[in-house]
Amino acid sequence: FDDAMKIVPRLAERYGVEPDGVTWTFHLRPGVSFHDGAPFDAEAVKANFTRVLDPVANHKRVSLFTMIDRVEVVGPLTIRIVTKYPFGAFEPTIAHVSAAIVSPKAASTYDKAFGSSAEAVAGTGPYRVASWKKDQEIVLERYDAYWGTKGVTKQIVYRPIPEAAARVLALESGDVDVISRIPATDIPRLEARQDINVYKLPGVGAQQFRFNLAKKPFKDARVRQAISYAINRPSIVENLVGSFARPSTSALTSIMRGYTNLGEIPYDPDKARQLLAEAGYPRGFKTKIATTPRYPMGVELAEAVAADLKKVGIEATIEVFDWATMVQFWAGLPPEKNPQEIFIMGAGASTADADWGLRPIFRTAATNENNYGYYSNAEFDRVIEAAMRETDPAKRQALYTRAQQIVYLEDPGAVWLFDTLYSVAA
Repeated sequence: FDDAMKIVPRLAERYGVEPDGVTWTFHLRPGVSFHDGAPFDAEAVKANFTRVLDPVANHKRVSLFTMIDRVEVVGPLTIRIVTKYPFGAFEPTIAHVSAAIVSPKAASTYDKAFGSSAEAVAGTGPYRVASWKKDQEIVLERYDAYWGTKGVTKQIVYRPIPEAAARVLALESGDVDVISRIPATDIPRLEARQDINVYKLPGVGAQQFRFNLAKKPFKDARVRQAISYAINRPSIVENLVGSFARPSTSALTSIMRGYTNLGEIPYDPDKARQLLAEAGYPRGFKTKIATTPRYPMGVELAEAVAADLKKVGIEATIEVFDWATMVQFWAGLPPEKNPQEIFIMGAGASTADADWGLRPIFRTAATNENNYGYYSNAEFDRVIEAAMRETDPAKRQALYTRAQQIVYLEDPGAVWLFDTLYSVAA
């Protein structure tokens, strides 16, 4: 993806699809080598997809590429990928980081240890991994044999600084040059400094609270709509997350392909009370909100949501979990094994496309491996399946607009709070 979120070829000089809608041919760039000296060619590309699609290895993102039927070497620098059906999101999916082409020599040499050390990493980019001290730092060095524009700096050092306040202090003291994941409370102070620039750009990330739809009363769409109307999003953005977020306007963020602006959910406690009464809860009910400080302001957001819910008669107890405990509730559990009721969740499609932003998260599934709240809507399933196989841009957009109307407005699968701006300070 370029700066305007358009897909541009890099290791492929050009590519195209046949009229059948399933046969994609990539003409690869000549003269490219991996950091370990191995040549980049059609055989390397095929080896990468063979590795990723290996059902025995069961790579984490194999589900991204289940649409691929076969990968064929046409010539030394020509590769053909044939999909099982026309797949409208093929281009953004093949541009996903999980489709990055790595050295087949390194992958076969290190096998299961591939990617776990500086020696066991080899790509084709402008920088190579020179050293890696786990949980301490990664040092990248400019790769002078890179085929394109050479790196601006000779070396880049990445250091993990998990504590947000420590990251900001490191920038202000000059210990680091750039930081990301800036706390909202620190942005105004950093923006006021003459020697620091803060950059904020729309991204694919959003913050929400999900429902466990396997539990009463959340099976009733009116209850979920009531909760959504009860939340004062503008107040949350203004008082908690400030200028690094914008109230959500859809189940997707604005830069994602397929996005439709459906508007902010208005703050309407009277409407919330009406819907609760229609659903049989005129006096509200008691529930639990699960959260984790892993998300920025995670505890404070849960407290704000609980305070708004109390105004319409819903008494919410807040449960705070560390990240390791929290993710255990999302690890492919059947409904009867998951005690969560309302829980915090980040959202965003790493392909920047509606398919990955909606299909795995809300399509009916037996467990919550990806559909974390056991959402199930028959019309949504039909629309999303049709959209997945639609390649005409206009028809595809119409289908995704309908899918967003269902899951965001009519039968909400979550309380969408705000879209997160990606922030960097330097």
